Amino acid sequence: MSYEHALAPIEINGLEIKNRVVRTAHGTNIGQGRITDELIAYHEARAAGGCGLTILEAASVHPTDMGTLWLHDASVVDGYRRLMDRLAPYNMAVFQQLGHLGYEGVTADEGPPWSASELAGPSIRRSAKAMAQDDIDELVDAFAQAARWSIEGGLHGVEVHIAHGYLLQQFMSLATNQRTDRYGGSWENRIRLAREVVAAVREAIGPETQLGVRIGSEAVGDGGVTEHDCAELVKILAGDGLIDYVNLTYGSCLRPHKIMGGMHEPPGYELEAAAPVVAAVDLPAIVTGRFRTLAEADELIADGVADMVGLTRAHIADPNLVAKSIEGREAEVRPCIAGNDGCVGGLNRGRLSCAVNPAVGRELEFRRPDPSPQPRRIVVVGGGPGGMEAARLAAEQGHSVVLFEARNRLGGAVRQAQELPTRALLGDICDWQERELARLGVDVQLNQPADGQSITSARPDLVVVATGATGAEIPDVSTMPKGATAVVDDRFGGYEALGLAEWLATEGLSVTLTTPGRRVAANALLDLVVQPALERLQAFEVDIHTKVDAPPEADLTLTVAKHPYDSLSADLTATGLTVRVIGDARTPGTILTAIADAHRIDFR
Repeated sequence: MSYEHALAPIEINGLEIKNRVVRTAHGTNIGQGRITDELIAYHEARAAGGCGLTILEAASVHPTDMGTLWLHDASVVDGYRRLMDRLAPYNMAVFQQLGHLGYEGVTADEGPPWSASELAGPSIRRSAKAMAQDDIDELVDAFAQAARWSIEGGLHGVEVHIAHGYLLQQFMSLATNQRTDRYGGSWENRIRLAREVVAAVREAIGPETQLGVRIGSEAVGDGGVTEHDCAELVKILAGDGLIDYVNLTYGSCLRPHKIMGGMHEPPGYELEAAAPVVAAVDLPAIVTGRFRTLAEADELIADGVADMVGLTRAHIADPNLVAKSIEGREAEVRPCIAGNDGCVGGLNRGRLSCAVNPAVGRELEFRRPDPSPQPRRIVVVGGGPGGMEAARLAAEQGHSVVLFEARNRLGGAVRQAQELPTRALLGDICDWQERELARLGVDVQLNQPADGQSITSARPDLVVVATGATGAEIPDVSTMPKGATAVVDDRFGGYEALGLAEWLATEGLSVTLTTPGRRVAANALLDLVVQPALERLQAFEVDIHTKVDAPPEADLTLTVAKHPYDSLSADLTATGLTVRVIGDARTPGTILTAIADAHRIDFR
C-alpha cells in the first residue's frame, strides 16, 4: 500500500507535520516525574521509527497533582532541551499535554487534592478541597507557566487536557460540580475555568505556537460530560480564536476501561462519540480508538473521519511501525494485542511496560545485540510465546536454533485462550512470532514431544525449557446438556477464570464463578479488563461468589490454578547440559512474563 493519506503532511497553525500518525499523550512514569535519559530513549526510538507527532504524557502543572511528569519548576527546561536535541534528526513534532487530575491527584504536601467540590475521587477516595478563588487563580497561572517552560525548552506546541473526568471536567460536570459561585451552576459558569486556562496558555505562548485541547465524553451518564457538551465547548474555544486543533478521547476516571479499551473493544469504538466534536469546528482533528495499523489510519483519513489518527499502543508494541509499513514489511510489525497488562497495568503498577515488547522504557539496556562471534547450537523445547521468543532472539544473534513443539501448531496455551470470548487478539503475537521464526530460518519441529534423547542428539550448547503450565484448559462440553451446571473456581487470579466462565455461559451452561479471595481475577484488576468482563458475565446471569473455600457441587467443576510443567530440566542438567527454564514452566504468569523471561537469557 502507498498509505498516501496517512503519510501526507499536515499543517497546524503554520507548523508542518510530516505525516498524520500521532502518539497521543500516555502516562509512562519512566522518568518518575522527570525527563530522564530512559524517557528520552523511549521517545527517540519511536521518533526514529517515523511517527509524525508525539504528545508527551500529561504533565502536572501544580504540586497538588504529582502525576507521571512534573512541570512545577524551571528545571524541566533543561530536560526538554536534551529531549529535543536527541529527537531533532527525525523531524517529529513534539507537543506537551498540560493537565491536573483534580480529586484523583496525589499532592506533594500530602494535603487534600483539589477539585470543584468536596468529593472523593474513585481511586484516591479522599475528600477533595473545593478550590477557592485564590486556588483557581494560582492554577490558571500554573498552566500558563508550564506552557512557557514547554516552549522555552524547544517543544513545538502544547495541549490542554480537558478530559477523562479530571480537574477541568470536574468543573464542567453537573455530577462533580456542586458550586454556587461563578464557577458553578450554569453551563457558562461550569466551563469558565477551562476557558480561563486555555486563554492563559494562549497568551503565554503567543498566537503562532500550536495549541490544542484533548477532550471527550466521560461515558458515564448521570450528569457527566457528554460528547455534545464537548462539541459546544470546542466551538466556544475556536470562536474565541484560542485553539488550533482538537484531540478526541473517551471515558473517564469513573469508567477508566473506556479510556484505553482492551481487546474486547472493536477498533474505532470511540468514533461515534468523537463525531459531534469533529464536526463542530473546522480544525484538524485527531481520533483514537484501539487502532493498530497504518492501513487503518489511512482508511480513516481517506474517508474524512479525521485528519490524524492516534496509534499510541501500537507504537508501544513496535516503535518502527511506520517505517516497516512504508518499506512493505507490514508482516514484521510486532502487533499490539490490547491485553492492557503491560501499558495500562504496567503504569498502574508503577511504570509503563508492554506484554509483547519488554524493551519498552528500557531501550538503553535492551539495545539490539550484535551477531554472536561464536554461533552456538540452541534447542528450545516448547512453542508457546516464551519459547518462540527465545528461539527468535537466539536466531537474530546468529545461532543455530531448533524448536521442538509437542502439538501440531505453535502458540501453546495461547491458542486455547484465543478461543475464549473477546480474546482472539491474543493469537496475533504468536502469529507474528511464527512468521519471524520462518524468516530467520529456525528449524521448527511440530508434533515432536522432546525427550532427553532427542535433545541430547541435537548436541545443544544451551537448552531452553518453555513447556508451559497446566490448570487453565478449555474443557470438552460437547456432550453436556444445555442448562447443565458448571463451577469455575479462580485460584490463580488472572483473567483465565473470567474467560472460561464466559465461554461456558456462551455454550449454554449455568455458570457459577467462585474464588477464595475477595475479588475474582484480582491480579488483572489494574489492567482495566475485569470490569467489562464482569458486566458481560452479569448479562449471562453468571453467579459470582467470593471468599469461598469449597465451591458448590456442579455437573462440571474447573479449578483454575496454573502449575508449572517441567519434566525435563532436572534430568538434562544432570547430564551436564546448560539449561534455562522460562515462562510458565518456571513460574506461571502471562504472555508478558513469558516473553520477558526469554529476553533474560544470555545466548553467548
